[in-house]
Amino acid sequence: MLCRHSASSRSGRGSKARGLTLAETAVSTLIVGVTLVAALNTVGAARGTELAVAERGRAVLLAQDLLAEVLQQAYEDPDLGPGSFGLGSDEVGDGSRLLWEDVDDYDGWSAAPPQTREGNEIAWAQDYRRTVEVCWVQSADLTAASLAATGIKRIRVTVAHRGRDLVTLTAYRTEAWPAASGLWEVGEAEEPLPQAELGGGNG
Repeated sequence: MLCRHSASSRSGRGSKARGLTLAETAVSTLIVGVTLVAALNTVGAARGTELAVAERGRAVLLAQDLLAEVLQQAYEDPDLGPGSFGLGSDEVGDGSRLLWEDVDDYDGWSAAPPQTREGNEIAWAQDYRRTVEVCWVQSADLTAASLAATGIKRIRVTVAHRGRDLVTLTAYRTEAWPAASGLWEVGEAEEPLPQAELGGGNG
């Protein structure tokens, strides 16, 4: 009887041991699942950040390219004289920017997808839009636009990706200075951003 009792006791302890192993397996599976979900979320977030950085990098290139083109033009139309602003009648209609010869010819121009000066679409920028705004500004306050000629024009190039503004570059062109001076702002439209000097263009 003693031997049978001992065998029975050992059998009971074995059953309990097997039960604990199943519980541990379930807990381990749960832990692994939670860890896997967290890892996948981390990878997804990292991938999203990588894409955002790449999109902004392309936007900066597009904005720099167009702003450099604008700054290469004259301050005002040599055929129309002081105080003139906007496109002349001989500068409209061919679908390119080849006839534009002064900075304010670019005012109000917008294209999606972005185009070269010759009017060809930029293949890798299909989801982007470039917009240019040019206006006179007051000499005492470069943030204040003016309806009258002041001798200073502000050129602002904005690049958007799928409807969201990513980059804005701003430069100032004057009739008195042979080179352009500028401020470079990069970021979302609603966020104030640090400013740094941007190289100018030809006079």
